[in-house]
Amino acid sequence: MLRAFVTCARTGSVTRTATELGYSAASISDQIRQLEVHTRQPLFRRTPGGMNLTEAGRRMVPVAHDILSRMDLLCHCEAIPSRPRRRRDNRSAPLREVHTVRRTA
Repeated sequence: MLRAFVTCARTGSVTRTATELGYSAASISDQIRQLEVHTRQPLFRRTPGGMNLTEAGRRMVPVAHDILSRMDLLCHCEAIPSRPRRRRDNRSAPLREVHTVRRTA
């Protein structure tokens, strides 16, 4: 949704946004509409000439860019080494059988 929003804000066109992101224009329109429902405010004025940001949309662009850049950073960071998993219960690990070896003289 956010990528569709910022791309549409930059291009001013649902069709160009769809082409750039590899989605259908209907899908881009739906994503933007869902974002507007979620934010409870119109983000674009739809005109025959394209999509124009509303004041709320202009305020949201830098926030959306920040969120997307942080998401990109998360997706590209190196894997964090995992710690050994701790058991959920308080029982210790099962004991191994101990085999004694007798020496023969």
